[in-house]
Amino acid sequence: MHVCRGNWTCDESVLLEGAYDKLSKFFDSLDVDMLALEFSTPRAGEISQLFKNNDLNKKIMLGLGCVNPRIPRVETVDEIVGKVEKALEFLPPEKIWLNPDCGFATFAKRPLNPYNIIEEKLSNMVKASHILREKYCK
Repeated sequence: MHVCRGNWTCDESVLLEGAYDKLSKFFDSLDVDMLALEFSTPRAGEISQLFKNNDLNKKIMLGLGCVNPRIPRVETVDEIVGKVEKALEFLPPEKIWLNPDCGFATFAKRPLNPYNIIEEKLSNMVKASHILREKYCK
């Protein structure tokens, strides 16, 4: 299941915000295997809020949104690794999947970023996954 905060604009100030703690009990009640959640923006709050007052860490895989499709700045490999390492405080590595928030929010003929930026973001996400696998999945 994916929860979206809105992706029609690059202006982060007009999009929805708030930590997932208000939804965590609802998430806990669902019969889903994976939550695909946006965590690439401060608007999503801290990952610790997702695991507050529930048993999600025992039942879900997390599709961790770790790159922001709405901004042109390309997240570094180290930044992505750092976001995943915060998630590793709550879940084992085999339960964390690296995702861009909302698949780059591409509309039919109007992506929010040019393709070269999208490619760089995905490339860094893949590089981060290799580092994380080497470090945590032996």
